[in-house]
Amino acid sequence: MRNVSRLLLLLVVLAVATQTFVAQGVRPPAQSAQQQAFQGILVKVDSDAKTLTARGADNKDMVFHYTDKTEVIGSENVQGLAGKSGTKLNITYSVERGTNTAMKIEMLRE
Repeated sequence: MRNVSRLLLLLVVLAVATQTFVAQGVRPPAQSAQQQAFQGILVKVDSDAKTLTARGADNKDMVFHYTDKTEVIGSENVQGLAGKSGTKLNITYSVERGTNTAMKIEMLRE
């Protein structure tokens, strides 16, 4: 009987804690997506869709979404790459829900 009372008390405490997190809009920390690296040649930039397409060494194109937080090295911003097709790039990105999101784009000098 004593163990049942302790178990019920534990369940009540967990229920209250869960309600507190939900009421405050606090979510437990999500697992961060693992960073990956890509090296290739810029094919195009679509500023309306906020995407960048690059071709890898395997001759396959990859599409990367970018945000205002995407760090760009060698240009003022991603839109500044629009006229520079053929430029070699290093892209650090993460895959979230099947979408490649660029965190850092670095133009390489030839």
